[in-house]
Amino acid sequence: MSEPRRIRRVRRDDAISLNIRTVSKTKSVRRADISRQVQNDYGASIAGGVAPLPTPYDISHIVRLYSISNMLKQCIAAKVTNVGLCGFEVVRAHPDIEMDPAEKEELESFIESPNSDQSLMTLHSLVVQDKETFGFGFFEVVRDRSRRVSILRHAPAMYTRLCPKHEENVLVTYDVARGPRVVNVREYKRFRMYVQIVSGQIVYFKEFGDPRKLNCRTGRFESADYPVSPEDEATELVHIRYNSEDAYGVPCWSNQIPSILGSREAEEVNLRYFEDNTVPPMILSVAGGRLTNQSWLSLQSALKNQNIGKERQNQIMLVEAVADRESLDEKGGTIQLKVDKLTDSRPSDALFKDYDEANQAKIRSSFRLPPVAVGLSQDVTFATANVSTFVAESQVYAPDRASYDEVYNKTVVTGRQGLGFKTVKLRSKNPSITNPEILLKALTALNVMGGLTPRGAQISAANALRTELPLYPKEGEKGYEPWMDQPIALTLRDLVKNTHIEQRGKDQDTKNTEDDGNVSPRQPEHGQE
Repeated sequence: MSEPRRIRRVRRDDAISLNIRTVSKTKSVRRADISRQVQNDYGASIAGGVAPLPTPYDISHIVRLYSISNMLKQCIAAKVTNVGLCGFEVVRAHPDIEMDPAEKEELESFIESPNSDQSLMTLHSLVVQDKETFGFGFFEVVRDRSRRVSILRHAPAMYTRLCPKHEENVLVTYDVARGPRVVNVREYKRFRMYVQIVSGQIVYFKEFGDPRKLNCRTGRFESADYPVSPEDEATELVHIRYNSEDAYGVPCWSNQIPSILGSREAEEVNLRYFEDNTVPPMILSVAGGRLTNQSWLSLQSALKNQNIGKERQNQIMLVEAVADRESLDEKGGTIQLKVDKLTDSRPSDALFKDYDEANQAKIRSSFRLPPVAVGLSQDVTFATANVSTFVAESQVYAPDRASYDEVYNKTVVTGRQGLGFKTVKLRSKNPSITNPEILLKALTALNVMGGLTPRGAQISAANALRTELPLYPKEGEKGYEPWMDQPIALTLRDLVKNTHIEQRGKDQDTKNTEDDGNVSPRQPEHGQE
């Protein structure tokens, strides 16, 4: 067994410090602070650990359901728009620590260009698209020569598969602040590999944070007898999924597959009705005779598939009949041709309409989306639309954005295995859903209660209008005045008080003039010239 590889640990009070080393699974280490849980791999281990695990659903079947559903695509698009396309901003990592200008600038540039042809918002939207469609998504982390995170790229979930967790255990030791003290935490972790198969080409990836070197072509880890060259070293993947019993992750709409298929069948039935004209508009009956052979052949040809649907409409057919037997006066029997309309037997509207609407509601409820989010606006008022949007934002979109922010910050931004920033982090931008009238009433109430400052009103207006307004100078900056951070009610009170004092002075002068009756300009007293 090769000597365990060690990474020097640096203790910092404001950061998490990691100490990683590889330990064979056969080595027994007993400590009280190590978790005793069994790490479920959701599948049997395979020798070498290079064979991928099967997905919970056939990926091609998922793609087909996505393409044929009349509601699934709209629901996924709503999640991508409100979760993945809101953009990111740089905020403080800790409320009481100012942002480092250098870290802020670097993170802003990383948000703008995580790779050569995409922004982080575009990359993130692709990950959200995969997660909502397949139940899982990936993005690739590429490091430079100094082992620092350099590039992020989207890894298509359609071609990426999970391998069983490697048998080798990795001891991870990290320091976490627990109040005034720093606690050293130790745990063992089994990392897994990922494999991508495209057009017969196979490429392996390692899990993010795995300190070992992996050959991207063979799927073998580096050892004393098997070195891995820099050009063959595998990059890392971050796996984002829906929580489920499967290692991949199951999409939230998987329980509505019968509804998707049922709605599709109902639509195809309606389509076949228009194409085949299933119920004829009328029926022809012959009494006292029979159709001629030519008329019978013409009628049969018209009812066959070569002239169906709209191509058969408004066609004229000549039908000729002959008597079955001759009459006594040798003039032939009486032949009656009767046409009965079947319009009442034909449906006036689409079939299974209520069934289809119920299926759409089920699919939409699996995403917990209101009707207005997917373009259904019937029977929706302004008030109900506002309430629905607010509930969707607070219960669906905002929690999803927070979960993605945690993944990016824990892995790439603030994590020691990532960029390792200490003062800044990412945060998804929130869309403005506040009604201006409601905001105005809220600000007025706060002003009456003395809880609104000019700076606070300025910030609220900027957030509501989704624009950048020039901010007041902060304390200590040029142009700062105390009233900027003073409640407006107190400022108005002081202004009224000073006005009253001035008015009282003016009233006393007027009173003196009225008492002595002297309206001429007053002469200065002796000594005041």
